[in-house]
Amino acid sequence: MTAQMIEEAREGLRQFPPALAQEFEAAVEAVLPTLEPDELDQWLRDGLDIARHSLRSWEASSEYFRASGPVLEQITYDQMREWCAVGIDLMETSPALSGALFRASPAVLPHLSVSQANDWSAQGKSLYKGTWKSGSLSAQYFDVSPQILPHLPLSQMRLLVDLIDSLASHSYELASACLGMAPGVLSQLDRADRAPFLEFGGIVAHTAWVDARVYFERGPGALRQVSEDQRPRYLSLAGQVAMQVGRLGHPYFIEAAQAISEVDKDIHEGLLELAEQLAQHSGDAAMEFIKSSPRVAQRLGIDDIARWQEFGLQILQQSRDGGEAFFRLESARGEEVMEALSSRVDLDRVSELIRMYCKALTGVDVGVKASEELTAKGVGWVDESSPTTEGTTIYLPENVERYPTKEENFSVYKVFATHQAGRLEFGSFEYQSELAPDLFPAAQNGSSNGHGNGVVPAVVEGEEEQIHTDMELFFDRFDDRRLAHDLFTIVEDTRIDTIVKREYAGVRRAFSRLQQAAIERRRPVEDMPARQAMVENLLRASLDEIGRIRWPNELAEEMRTPLRILNRIRSEGATVQDSAAATALLYEWLSQIPNVELDSEDWSDFEQEMSADPDGGEDSDMMPGSGSSGLEESFMPFMPGSEEQPYDSPDPVDFRGDFKPELVQLLMKLKGETGTGDAPPIPLTKEQLQELLEKSVEISINELMDMDLAESSGMFLDNLLKEVNQIQGERQEGQQAMGDDSTGADDGEELPVEAASFYYDEWDFRAADYKPRWCRVQEQRGESGTSNYYTETLHEHTQLVQETRKQFEMLRPEMFRKMKRLTDGEDYDLDAVIEWYTEKIAGATSETKLFYRRNKVDRDVAVAFLLDVSASTDEEIQKHHEQRQDDQFDDDPRKYLSWWAQRRAEAARHPGKRIIDLEKEATVLLIEALETIGDKYGVYGFSGYGRDNVEFFVYKDMDEPFGDRIKERIDKIAPVRSTRMGPAIRHCIWKLQNTDAKVKILMLLSDGRPQDHGYGRDRTEKEYAIHDTKMALTEARREGMVPFALTVDRAGHDYLKQMCQDMAYEVVADIESLPRRLPALYRRLTG
Repeated sequence: MTAQMIEEAREGLRQFPPALAQEFEAAVEAVLPTLEPDELDQWLRDGLDIARHSLRSWEASSEYFRASGPVLEQITYDQMREWCAVGIDLMETSPALSGALFRASPAVLPHLSVSQANDWSAQGKSLYKGTWKSGSLSAQYFDVSPQILPHLPLSQMRLLVDLIDSLASHSYELASACLGMAPGVLSQLDRADRAPFLEFGGIVAHTAWVDARVYFERGPGALRQVSEDQRPRYLSLAGQVAMQVGRLGHPYFIEAAQAISEVDKDIHEGLLELAEQLAQHSGDAAMEFIKSSPRVAQRLGIDDIARWQEFGLQILQQSRDGGEAFFRLESARGEEVMEALSSRVDLDRVSELIRMYCKALTGVDVGVKASEELTAKGVGWVDESSPTTEGTTIYLPENVERYPTKEENFSVYKVFATHQAGRLEFGSFEYQSELAPDLFPAAQNGSSNGHGNGVVPAVVEGEEEQIHTDMELFFDRFDDRRLAHDLFTIVEDTRIDTIVKREYAGVRRAFSRLQQAAIERRRPVEDMPARQAMVENLLRASLDEIGRIRWPNELAEEMRTPLRILNRIRSEGATVQDSAAATALLYEWLSQIPNVELDSEDWSDFEQEMSADPDGGEDSDMMPGSGSSGLEESFMPFMPGSEEQPYDSPDPVDFRGDFKPELVQLLMKLKGETGTGDAPPIPLTKEQLQELLEKSVEISINELMDMDLAESSGMFLDNLLKEVNQIQGERQEGQQAMGDDSTGADDGEELPVEAASFYYDEWDFRAADYKPRWCRVQEQRGESGTSNYYTETLHEHTQLVQETRKQFEMLRPEMFRKMKRLTDGEDYDLDAVIEWYTEKIAGATSETKLFYRRNKVDRDVAVAFLLDVSASTDEEIQKHHEQRQDDQFDDDPRKYLSWWAQRRAEAARHPGKRIIDLEKEATVLLIEALETIGDKYGVYGFSGYGRDNVEFFVYKDMDEPFGDRIKERIDKIAPVRSTRMGPAIRHCIWKLQNTDAKVKILMLLSDGRPQDHGYGRDRTEKEYAIHDTKMALTEARREGMVPFALTVDRAGHDYLKQMCQDMAYEVVADIESLPRRLPALYRRLTG
């Protein structure tokens, strides 16, 4: 019976391709041991029915037979019948889909019950839309189901199907790609995150379907950056935001995840809760809040972040643009609120105050900058968090946040700055080898070992004087330069701290607080070898902490002499020469102490009655020779045969910062500065520098740059010379400004000076607030050409120059004016005397103001002349209204090409003037006029591209004397790039603020409206730039200045009326009249 059924089935399959028969034979062999005869009969008939369903259904039958054996191994025959019914039902939709279902079933059944087969089939079927592409996508669904179901239950698989279906409505290729990626994506996600991930993916497919593939590629990695328990919440927030912002939803998801990864995971929950509150009002604000969280969290704890968010939420409820700018940190109010809530003090906010404080201490106009600026120069300093000085500028960390209040943190800055200012004021870098100390006279003749007190010959025999600094020669006297440097640092810091606390009582409390904090962070002395332990104890003593010294009781006497030497440096009148002498004495003492571990159980706090008078005690007691004989023998009982250990420097004291006296003196020598006054700069070869690098303990090339010593020394020398050239260039400019070069003539070329950066706010009219520090203005000196252009322009406009000078001379005031009716003066006021005498005769009481004085009346005007040198000023001036009749071609058409070539050649020989050419001519004429009446003036140009690169060219600064160099710079005025007016105007305001004059004028000359990359929402928006420029002009007027805008754009009325409102402006319709109009306008403004 069974054989007959099988044979009949074979006969029925002969009408189909042989491949079906092959699958049938293999399937019979697999199921025959399992099925009863009636079950086998039904199985055979089902297979034949599937094959006969339609033209290509035999392929589904083939998959049915192939899957039967593996399926029966997992389920019963009755369950198999249910499963088969699902496949047969799918045949009505598409045989190919039925085949795909049968093909996937053996691998799917471990993850699905038979009762779920209908749902599984229905999900795949929903992707089929009757087209071959949709059929392929639906079949792919069944094919990848075995890889997806281990990660995703069928109930959640509907989320993936809906996502794919949504994508398929836009692109089947994208839908297929994402479906193929799904198993790998899901395997990267935690189980709790998979459904939320797909839910957000569905929103992305709906709002920004083109981002779906990127979401599948980058989404899991982005999500891992969020705290594990907050990922579903983050995805929910991202979905809520995406429904509001559309295409921006996915970029926000990626960027915000990156941002939140940069903050402590403990506050992720709090941040997301605050973001959810914002999302109810603005999705943009919510995500911008998270994107800003790293910067905010650097300054505020989560409680203060909540207060900051609450303030921003209030703004958001009133103004969407204002609130979003607040959370983007593009709002001055946002910065102000954060500043008020934060205890951190930023250097850029207090640097000017600290600079004035340091100037008051030192009497020198010392600069204050961030330490990272010095480390970036690559001249020997590497620690960005440490205060220091290179002899001219005090460098401090970018911010301080040690204590819970701003006042306490500012006091830290104050101590940092005071200590560095003390090094400058009290001569830490002014050591001179030929001078003797005052406090250690008994040591002047040196010691038995030749170290002495640092009074050494200025020149080592056989070497040239200019190669060496005094500090280098001093340290050369010691075998162990590192030990000598450490001792000198301790001694000199002790001297400086003592003087500072003696002279400036206001910082004593803050000093003591930081000293105490520094002591608390010191490493245990007991763990150090003997010499290091003694150096560490000296450092502790330098912090006024004698009681915190730890030392074996049996060696107490060996500790007393170094402490007496150190205490002597606290004497009033101590100098750096005394510090050098004390260093030599200490070195002589400590160099005899072996650097081995001490075997002593009797370590205790050292107690010594330090003399109230540091001058107390005999000098001879401090001399190494008097108490150090047998010093090594004193330590022998406590050295259990251990080997000498390499000496390591003590941990630095943070508030004292980096101290590099040898390097500072080298820089001074290269710059031509010494402690006794200016000197010629000293040349230094790479060989000499390499020698210095090899022996100096202040310069670590390994920390500076990763290359061999020869290459490193070459780069280090280049950095040094670059720094020297920069200083000399600034000095030269300063000398010119002071009048050392009153004519401006110099046969040599100007030294190049790096562009200086300035940061300015920008007005956002939509947010009704400033974007803080939004634009970087890079000020640079204009390039130099020749003075020929200036001379030729004067010659070309000779008559106009003469007329202009004559008109401006009328503005020159009388030198003296009589002030009458004064109680005291130069001579009697005759009119007042006659009036007084007449009233006296008449018996009337009259005033006795009978004198006059002649008061000098000066014209006190300063003007900043700001030129637009954007690319558009390169356009030639069109004269189409003056086109001559004979210019029109009216001849044989065969001669046209010859005529056109002739016209082009003539135009090349005589190019038309450009807008920039007329601006330059007008500038020349205005300068001539201004020089006639003696007004202060500056000539500047601006251009750039983007907010980070606003170029500001100085052709003549306000305090710079006029001369050939100014003429040479005028020659090189040339078109550059775009027109970001706001920051250029604000920089001009700063220039005028630093100029002493009663009347201050800012004249802006442009050829069109302001526009630049990023100067608005896009390149076509005009309102934003106009409003920012308008606000910049308003700021000038608030400062008591007179802003005046001049344009050669005939359409200028359209925007100048809005940009200037009630401020003065003028449109020069005839651009060629600009050279004549500009001086006349200035005369009208100031006459």
